[in-house]
Amino acid sequence: MKNLFVLSIWILINSNAIAQIETFPIYDWAGLKKCNPDTIYGISLEKLKLDKVPKDLERFTNLRHLNLGKNKLTELPDFIGKMIFLEQLDLSKNKFEIFPLEICRLENLQTLSANRNYFERIPDCIEYCAQLEELDLWDTPVVHFPVTMQKLKKLKKLDLQGVRYNLKFQENLKMQLPWTTIQFDSPCNCMD
Repeated sequence: MKNLFVLSIWILINSNAIAQIETFPIYDWAGLKKCNPDTIYGISLEKLKLDKVPKDLERFTNLRHLNLGKNKLTELPDFIGKMIFLEQLDLSKNKFEIFPLEICRLENLQTLSANRNYFERIPDCIEYCAQLEELDLWDTPVVHFPVTMQKLKKLKKLDLQGVRYNLKFQENLKMQLPWTTIQFDSPCNCMD
């Protein structure tokens, strides 16, 4: 009985420790000046009117969450692809005309928000984001989805609202990704 009690206490303590690891503060750029980069897991550079990602961001190698949303970015630096622990990346409301290939190197990425950008193609290399669960492309005019997306077996949600696709396109994409909930607007008679 005593061993069962000790085991129960040990499980309770460790489950709390695990829960604490999964939640972490999200720092803004100004709040990072005195921080040890190895202890930072979340950064938001949202709404800073950035046209380039700051080079100093490269020091934060343990990031799990990075918000670069609502800026003027058109490309990502190579070092973003080296952020091997990154799980959440927000690139929404920027000026990307080409899907950033650096994303394809993020093997642990689970959530990608790339809504309100301008690219029309998802590259074949998206297959390397094998942990991807959510892909938000709301109001991004993507018309090419590669066959390699079929390798994204963990993809639960794909948001394609804000762009009108014809019924045939919608049905074909649903057939390619039957395990994924795909959000579309009402179909149109607007594509071939």
